[in-house]
Amino acid sequence: MLLAKLRLSTAFVVLACAGTAQAQMGMDMAPTQNQEQADPTIPFNNGIAAFNAGDYPKAIRELTKARAARPEDGTINYSLGMAYAASAKKKEAKQAFQRAVRDRNAPIGAYLQLGLVSIELGDRATATTQLASLDKRLAACGAGCAESDQAQIKAAKDKLAAALSTP
Repeated sequence: MLLAKLRLSTAFVVLACAGTAQAQMGMDMAPTQNQEQADPTIPFNNGIAAFNAGDYPKAIRELTKARAARPEDGTINYSLGMAYAASAKKKEAKQAFQRAVRDRNAPIGAYLQLGLVSIELGDRATATTQLASLDKRLAACGAGCAESDQAQIKAAKDKLAAALSTP
């Protein structure tokens, strides 16, 4: 069964980033399609709703169900990482963000969040690697990307660079 693309509103993107997460969620947040696996739409939507309501334990439970259906999906892993980060579960957040950035369609915020949580955990090498990944994404974007996409990558890169420059 094909998964319909989910779109999260810009309001969710901004609200979800508040507090401990301090992130940009990305413009198009939707699990990628794969006919071979179960449809994660319902647990994904339930997880996002729980996240927006501040019910992080429920968000983690629901997003974990969505990840079970699509373990390699960058958007699901990123969203799960955000829920873990909001719950102050930094190690789990880092693992989810690491899975997220492995997806070729990883949200830009996943690179930023992996870098930020890595700094919090004392792993500056991983944060530096994420900064380099953002540089590569920006260079690859070039003229083929919308200005808003370039701006989003640059903002994430600048935020991570600033975090890395703080001792």
